[in-house]
Amino acid sequence: MTTVVVVRKGDQAVIAADSLSTFGDTRIDAREDACWNKIFLSHGSYFSLTGSAAHDLVLQSLLKKVKTLDFSSRMAIFESFRKLHPKLKEDFFLKTEEDEDDPYESSQIIALLANPSGIFGVFSLREVYEYRRFWAVGSGRDFAIGAMH
Repeated sequence: MTTVVVVRKGDQAVIAADSLSTFGDTRIDAREDACWNKIFLSHGSYFSLTGSAAHDLVLQSLLKKVKTLDFSSRMAIFESFRKLHPKLKEDFFLKTEEDEDDPYESSQIIALLANPSGIFGVFSLREVYEYRRFWAVGSGRDFAIGAMH
């Protein structure tokens, strides 16, 4: 259960995420979790992910290994995640199955990122959206978007 928000005003943006981790019915708050921060910096962008906790370590590891990625525009982010997808499968054993009606293999990752170029959401089929003022992802996204609106 994660909620991540990014808000932009003028040429500044802020990204925030909750610090609660869950494993089924078990909840671990920031006081007990030594690695509670769900936001990390890589390639000039602040990233935060929702879904499996494994995604955080996998993506951080992969981004450290692959230096030639660009997160400066919607198309650049798409191409970067397209380059990462085979590595997720080969090096990290990603299970790509979601719905059998999906037109593409899933990367299983939902990310929100902020950088000097803007606010971007990346979704499991490598869809990339750019947002003008704010956006949220995760289990509390509807409430967060409503509150920001």
